[in-house]
Amino acid sequence: MSKLKADVIRYSKKLNITRLSIETGAGDFFISARKLFKNCGFETCEPFAHYKEDNNSVYLTKIL
Repeated sequence: MSKLKADVIRYSKKLNITRLSIETGAGDFFISARKLFKNCGFETCEPFAHYKEDNNSVYLTKIL
């Protein structure tokens, strides 16, 4: 895991954030982004916050 990703996770924990969630694209252009987040322990999840189900989006979350 890169230092930047590790720092974001460490800082989030320091702020008592218990979950990180992200939306990224579902198309082939976003394969690298999805792989990056999966390698950091993010798992596919349902849409969160203001997001709604969308075939062009993938939703990921990581419990800290």
